[in-house]
Amino acid sequence: MLSWFFNPWMLLGGLAVASPILIHLLNKRRFKIVEWAAMDFLFEAEKKNKRRVQVENLILLLLRCLAMLLLAFMLARPFLPSSVVGGFSGTRQVERILLIDDSLSQRVINDSMPALDKTKEQVKDLLQGFASSTETEDWLSIYLTSEPNQRLIDYKPLTENSLPEILQTVDQIGFSDGVADYTQSLGELNRYLEGQRENTGRAVYLYSDLRTRDWKPLANQEAETSPAKLIADIGRKSSGTFVVDTGSDQDENLAITAVRPDALLVAEKTVSFLVDVTNFGTQTVNDVNVLFQVNDSQAEYETIGALSPGETETLLFNTWFARPESDGLSLANEPRRNERGFRIRAEIDRQSLGEGLGRDQMIEDSSRFYAARIADGIPVLLVDGDPSAISERSETHYLQSLAVPGTGLLMKDVTVSELETVSLANYSVIFLCNVDEASPDRIKAIRQWVTDGGSLVIMPGNRVRANTFNDAFYRDGQGLSPVQLEKMEGDPTLNRWVNFEPAPQVHPSLRVILESDSSSLGKIDIFSWWTARLNEELVGKSVEVPLRLTDKDNSPAMVDRSLGDGRVIVFTIPGDGDWTMWPGSPTYAPVMIDMIDYLLGQTRDESSIMLGEPIHQPVDLSAFANRAKMRDPANESVESFAKPLDTENPDSVFQEFVFENTQRAGFYDVNLQRHDGGAASTLYASNFNPAESQLKRLSPTERSESFSGENLQLVSSENLAGQNVSGKNTEIWLQVLMVLFAVLVSEQFLAWWWGRNR
Repeated sequence: MLSWFFNPWMLLGGLAVASPILIHLLNKRRFKIVEWAAMDFLFEAEKKNKRRVQVENLILLLLRCLAMLLLAFMLARPFLPSSVVGGFSGTRQVERILLIDDSLSQRVINDSMPALDKTKEQVKDLLQGFASSTETEDWLSIYLTSEPNQRLIDYKPLTENSLPEILQTVDQIGFSDGVADYTQSLGELNRYLEGQRENTGRAVYLYSDLRTRDWKPLANQEAETSPAKLIADIGRKSSGTFVVDTGSDQDENLAITAVRPDALLVAEKTVSFLVDVTNFGTQTVNDVNVLFQVNDSQAEYETIGALSPGETETLLFNTWFARPESDGLSLANEPRRNERGFRIRAEIDRQSLGEGLGRDQMIEDSSRFYAARIADGIPVLLVDGDPSAISERSETHYLQSLAVPGTGLLMKDVTVSELETVSLANYSVIFLCNVDEASPDRIKAIRQWVTDGGSLVIMPGNRVRANTFNDAFYRDGQGLSPVQLEKMEGDPTLNRWVNFEPAPQVHPSLRVILESDSSSLGKIDIFSWWTARLNEELVGKSVEVPLRLTDKDNSPAMVDRSLGDGRVIVFTIPGDGDWTMWPGSPTYAPVMIDMIDYLLGQTRDESSIMLGEPIHQPVDLSAFANRAKMRDPANESVESFAKPLDTENPDSVFQEFVFENTQRAGFYDVNLQRHDGGAASTLYASNFNPAESQLKRLSPTERSESFSGENLQLVSSENLAGQNVSGKNTEIWLQVLMVLFAVLVSEQFLAWWWGRNR
């Protein structure tokens, strides 16, 4: 009531009420009284009607004052609580808005059934009570945390006639397997409440298992978009907000949180996979068996003796992937990039838990998938700048000897002239051995190849001319090479030598050798080498020096540079044994193999996605059709058409397919059709977000602090039906307008009628 009278329009109306009185007083002062004898008879007659006229004038004055007050009252848009209006109409209008958490954690058993199934039973009981109630006229809207931008039920009348269809919709709610993002879902609900519904109150019911990770994210807890701030704001905007606890205090859980390769995914080579197992509970779990399976092969297993609370144990599984027999000869003659998809699954053997089964409350996160794209080999191009009919005298002899079973390497040896016509796209690594020049177009193509993710290794020897090399590859610091060659140094008679000196920060390609024998590289004798000047502007940024020489200038022996998505490594010694004893030593092959692994390990794993994330499959439309199909874990097929990667260049042949439907955990197989009639398949794996495995709940103190405030409270499902919610305050400006019209009509009629009779 106070808000009505302190409204600016009401204050102006209060002043306007005085206007009829002022007009009346001014009109009285307008006439000058003149004494006239003949008027005595008229005064005598007037006295008889004076009382009646005064009463009539007073009534007209009051009606005019009331009209001004009603006008101001109408402009102030007054309202009444719906409980008062409902007293006249018999019912109150209330919109019941439900937000239901359907995330992965709702699979946890609560009272012998999954929490979400129990929530649906509670929701159906609540809606049945509202539908049969005669006290309110109810409307229903339902949100799910998995799809906050799309209401499951959108403002539908909740009556006994509509109830069966509504209950059927509630029954069909399933597990989304994703994370409950309360920042997004509560934010969307908050925006929905900002839209006014006239004469309708709004009650909000939030069904949540109150997990700490959902309500207290690590970042921005004090931000206006934090869940705690949003739910408090929703409480202020609603007629009542009720948080219903759907969880249980059983928060013990084991989960496989990662499956990842520890080496290059290449056939004819042992590939190591790391499997992370995390104990999210509060008790130690003993003797946990973890299974590891590739496709439909026999599963291996490893055992974790004891896993403490909060601890993550990493298990190692080694797998050998055979190269296709039919491709053996063709791969050896002309290496090419070709991948095959293998389905890898790691799973906790829950039977091994025995009586400790209760310490793994959620089954779904006890397994994890990885799509291993196994290359048939590592295609390496060796460019020999000093070829020889005697194999042992070749610049690439020692590198060619690396292509043995177990390395996965596929070597192709070419001359400098043959380099001009080689398809660079077929290779992952290129070695330039004793090469100091190439055509400008070829060098430009090599640079683009490196920028796009290729790896280049340069090993200059005695056939290299410093000026020619620098003009072709250094180019005043703007070229491929991070070093400028100066001159050949050392003792050709082999009487004096220097050794390697590894940097304190061990390079990945040197780690295995140095960890097995830290002094091994320091024993290598180097008799001749190239002195080189580094581009100092790049050192410490994109350039590092893993190896130096023990000469007086501490010259660089190995320089590593990142360039775009690829890398360039420059040695100041050749790949043959003319200048050094290194190629014939036991350390050479391991370092070169580890260096290739390191170079190829720079590529990002694109086969793994989180549940719900879209799949982006690149395609070259010059080789493939613009339509592709994807099969999901349920073997259902989805089709997609290619979309431009660059909106400014929509006609480019490099485009991508986008598949949005990744709501199931498991493997997704994208199939592309070649123009020549062939096909290509790319495998992806979708997994649960490890955050959902953390079942810890808010403490009782945190619950009471987070869910208490204006129109906000935490209630049990049993007490929910008894919570009274008032409808929305109802505006009555239309009724005031009707009264104002009646007052004005009455004032005009009475003024005319009484004036006529006077």
